[in-house]
Amino acid sequence: MIYDRRSAIKLVAGLPALLTGSSALAAPARSSHKLLRDVARWGCQYQNLDIAALADSDLDMIVIEPSLNDDLGLFVSPDEIEVLKRKPNDGRRLVIGYLSIGEVDTKRWYWPEHWRRDPPAWLGSENPAWPGSHPVRYWEDGWIDLLLGTEPGLLNLLLDRGYDGVLLDRVDAFTDWRMSVPDADRRMVALVVQIAKAARKKRRGFLLLTQNAEPLLQYDAYRQNIDGMNKESLLTGLRCQDCMNSAEDVTWSLDFIEKARNDGLKLFATEYLSDSALIEPVRKRLAYLGFTPFLGVRNLDKLPI
Repeated sequence: MIYDRRSAIKLVAGLPALLTGSSALAAPARSSHKLLRDVARWGCQYQNLDIAALADSDLDMIVIEPSLNDDLGLFVSPDEIEVLKRKPNDGRRLVIGYLSIGEVDTKRWYWPEHWRRDPPAWLGSENPAWPGSHPVRYWEDGWIDLLLGTEPGLLNLLLDRGYDGVLLDRVDAFTDWRMSVPDADRRMVALVVQIAKAARKKRRGFLLLTQNAEPLLQYDAYRQNIDGMNKESLLTGLRCQDCMNSAEDVTWSLDFIEKARNDGLKLFATEYLSDSALIEPVRKRLAYLGFTPFLGVRNLDKLPI
């Protein structure tokens, strides 16, 4: 999901003591993430997963939704994760799990039945663009426990099943609260640091990728605790399908992303195109800008090729 960068708040410089100095989690050793640095072909698929087809592909990295069927309680199994990790040439593929940390879908398997009848106070109003989805007050204990606890413990599900890492989506949800919570951006940074600490306590080499939320890249603690980021719709799609974005919009994002580039973070970009004539020019432009591109369909329900 993306937000209108032109409406983003002007963030205040600096971080509270929690996120600066010795209390910030030390950066993971970048040398242990050679597989991530070497990714040239990648993609996301969240629906209609075909494990055999994905395993047969030449993708160096795949980002998937852990649930195959919510109604049946069917998940990608640890054995299937191991199958996905092996490429046809016997090389190694990274398998990354999707996790939204700023917005929840109350229709999903992990949302307790009693919360459907009596929603917790930290649940925000429904997102009209995504029925059933609600922004959450992500700094509240109830939400953090859903992410990092044991029942269901969404992060632990990924760790226990053998995923190589996680793609954190809706990190940009701090913009949903900017009018009522002035330090919402810093609270999101604190949550990402907390997730990194919990994940790497259990598995040192676990990868953390984030999606969008470029303004957070100005914070040292944020950059130091992630391994890469994916930018959606950098070049196209802000105003209409297949429309090129303005130079101002692109520059706005790139100015923040430059800090990630300078720190050696891996940069990915996703564009959702229906005009085949745009695919090659957009791909080349993203590569020129230093991103590893993925050109996909918006529903992310097809094999990424």
